[in-house]
Amino acid sequence: MKNVYVLLGLSIILEVNGATFMKYTSGFENTAASIVVVLSYLSALTLYILITKNHELGIINALWSGGGTALITVIGIILFNETTTFQKLAGVSLILAGIYGLNTRSRSDKGVHS
Repeated sequence: MKNVYVLLGLSIILEVNGATFMKYTSGFENTAASIVVVLSYLSALTLYILITKNHELGIINALWSGGGTALITVIGIILFNETTTFQKLAGVSLILAGIYGLNTRSRSDKGVHS
């Protein structure tokens, strides 16, 4: 199972890399940045497809999209001086809480009964 999280993490990083480089493409005028975007998304989606073959689509999709959204929001604030508002920080916090909640098994799931 840990291997899944490594692949998922790599897929998220590649997706975030592609999203970040979109800012540098200037509407496909910057060829190098455009190639980075296409290759990053192609690689991210390839890993995503491989991961979902043997794992729950709903969980993997939530983790992939939520993790990417949280990371790209932070990158936008740091690299591109995007606004930092309470609502934005609260939203990212809720996404992270959801990711944690999706990865936390209940006691009964672990075979421990009350």
